[in-house]
Amino acid sequence: MERGLDRAHAGMAASFDGAETEERHYELDVDGIVDVDLESFAGDVVIRGGRGTKGKALISATVTARHGSDRKDEGQASLADVAVKAEIRRGGDVPTLAVRCTTAHDEPWLHDVDVDIELPEVRRVRVKTRAGKVHVFENRGACHVETVDGDIRMFTPWAISEDVTLVGRGGEIVFRAFTGTCGTFDVECVNGDVKARVEAGDWRILDRRNDHDTLHATLGTCTNRITIRNVDAKVRVSVVKDPMDYGSIFASP
Repeated sequence: MERGLDRAHAGMAASFDGAETEERHYELDVDGIVDVDLESFAGDVVIRGGRGTKGKALISATVTARHGSDRKDEGQASLADVAVKAEIRRGGDVPTLAVRCTTAHDEPWLHDVDVDIELPEVRRVRVKTRAGKVHVFENRGACHVETVDGDIRMFTPWAISEDVTLVGRGGEIVFRAFTGTCGTFDVECVNGDVKARVEAGDWRILDRRNDHDTLHATLGTCTNRITIRNVDAKVRVSVVKDPMDYGSIFASP
């Protein structure tokens, strides 16, 4: 439902601003769990693990050119300047799904690519984009996300004991993981606030630096770091028994 609403919203926005769009779809064979490594010059990214894709990685990319209603023909022609490459790289302990989105246009700010990925199982994730949201669902390990002008969500029903780094600006950041998650939390906001809820574990938050916009704490005895930085928006951290049970608004963790 969320994916359908996102596409409908994007389609309506494109029709109002005279944008031209193109859908591209890719299907790659995967053997069990994979890592994801994605870089894009601009656009939303959604990565979903736990999908019933039967040994397949399904990648959908919506390429958009925003030249305006008086340059629609030019915008349509410029879609060919945007390249989306998806491949499975082997050689590590698990395969990596690598996705790269680039534009060769001389006005790159008029282009963006929204990428939606479905996988049977996801371990580690790395995403770098701008002017877009990043949502990661059901990763089992480390997660590194950087974006601006879009919210970041990392929701997983697994306990996380590896490094997590979420860096954003202009959109809320929500981290939700299963009880058993551990590590050192280092969370700071500028022009935003931080709220956290931890339902189980040795949660230690006695740090004199803590304030409404700062959280320094440890959970358990793991040495991994969970680092979150945000500007002009809030951060919500939840380590709970049912992290996948959530609504669309995160007023509190």
